[in-house]
Amino acid sequence: MPSEQKGSENVSRGAEFRGRRAAHNSLLVLLGNLVILIVALVTTPVTLNRIGIIEFGVWAFANTTISYITILDPGFGGMISRYGARGRVTGDQYLAARICSLGTMVWCGFGALFSPVLILLTPILVGHLGLHTALRTPVTHFIYWSYALVFLGSAGSYVSSHLNAVGDQWIATIIDVVSRLVFGTVLIILLSRGWRLSAIVVATSVQFFLAYTASFIVVTLRVGWPYASIRHIESQVWREVRNFSGWLQLGSILEMLTYETDPIVIGTLVGPRSTGLWSISQRLARQITYFAYIPQGTILPALSAAYAANESPSEIRRFYRRANQFVVLTGAFLGGVILAFGPILLQSWLGTTRYFDAGMATVLVALALMAGLPRPVTAATIFAMGRVGYGVRAQALAFVVNLILTISLVHPYGLTGVLVGTLVAKITATAYLLIRFSKLLESGFHALIGVWLWPLIGVTAFSAIVGRIGMNLWPLAHQTRLEALTEFGLLGACYAVIFLVLLRQVNYFSREDLLWVRSALPSVVGRFLGVRVINFLSHTAGS
Repeated sequence: MPSEQKGSENVSRGAEFRGRRAAHNSLLVLLGNLVILIVALVTTPVTLNRIGIIEFGVWAFANTTISYITILDPGFGGMISRYGARGRVTGDQYLAARICSLGTMVWCGFGALFSPVLILLTPILVGHLGLHTALRTPVTHFIYWSYALVFLGSAGSYVSSHLNAVGDQWIATIIDVVSRLVFGTVLIILLSRGWRLSAIVVATSVQFFLAYTASFIVVTLRVGWPYASIRHIESQVWREVRNFSGWLQLGSILEMLTYETDPIVIGTLVGPRSTGLWSISQRLARQITYFAYIPQGTILPALSAAYAANESPSEIRRFYRRANQFVVLTGAFLGGVILAFGPILLQSWLGTTRYFDAGMATVLVALALMAGLPRPVTAATIFAMGRVGYGVRAQALAFVVNLILTISLVHPYGLTGVLVGTLVAKITATAYLLIRFSKLLESGFHALIGVWLWPLIGVTAFSAIVGRIGMNLWPLAHQTRLEALTEFGLLGACYAVIFLVLLRQVNYFSREDLLWVRSALPSVVGRFLGVRVINFLSHTAGS
């Protein structure tokens, strides 16, 4: 139990942190993410065709390189959500605004401090990519602009975190959707006029500026001024923030060194084209976590509010189990789709078979993402409990495993070797974290996690294997986008039926869980989860 709760009186969580509000938010976020996915599906092949696989790989390389600066972020976005929810329960309406001011000041300070280092090292780094001489200057400038945009994007995300903290995640999603639509429109227009990497810079600048401005206005109207003087932060909160920031920075550094160095290693030791293939694989496989983590924005504030309200350990365990069970199920279903039908998904998306050699990379990236599915809900629970350093050992273990395997496998196996190292590291870290976390919640691994995780792994593996066999036996050669879409539609429907039937056979859901879900969903959506559907999914009889 966090120190700030000891000896405090029991208080009630607000309705904005309960299941119904969270379900409404998650549903609207899902709809928003579908629009954002469409934008990505449209802009990626257009960008790839306009700038080519080499510059597309440079884009991925630059994004990853610049993202290294984010390891210095002490996690202020999560702190704003946590302390905003806590302040909502305890009546301190300015707590989140003070944390937002502190985070923005610290982050801008980091940007100014490391600018000379970036200016000095970027030309050297670009020179080692093996690019044509004519590309080196545009790529260098592209990295400079991308660096500046990181700080604008982070400032916007800090302000937007106020909305997550008070249960208004749906508003943040609308802002994100509109800004992404603007990004896609500007990008396509500029690419059609012959712009290349500069089109990405301009479109991203417009997107981030629009998102920040809209978030600032909405937060001011609904919550109040998003910034407040840091001089009024209580000494206890200062101690917590320092403790959180230290552990979160260490964890972020280990996380980055373990999972975010792949394009750097691939680009320098394998080649720019392999970096482009990695980027294509990432963009497809990332849909696993993109949709699976939709509830994440409501989980941390809800858990933080639950701890601030001194809810019982049994309630916390039940919340954790249900949240993780649904998050992992969503990711496992989507991961099975990508494992089964990766090649025809690439064909349907890009409209060409030129990048079929990204198929194996897609499988390995998808498996790595699936291996990490239980971690975000676990991390949110640890964060809400105030035990932010609890998972650092798992991240340190993953770093060591990934380092050894990458060094050993990159030269003989190239792109595949790098991705295998990442996969094994993710499995190792997740297993270690879940075992330790079960003890933290005073429960056993099997009772808290294993009882539903092992059956789900079996269901996903069997469904994906059957789907892959069906794709390989398909009688028609899928040379066109329409043929690939037709094949995916038919085989995907069969995959979904097999997955659903097996899910029923292993009793993944209890009747109580499904009744709770129906009660939390909006009435229009809840009607689809009727008594017969609940009886079927929970493998029970009767009404």
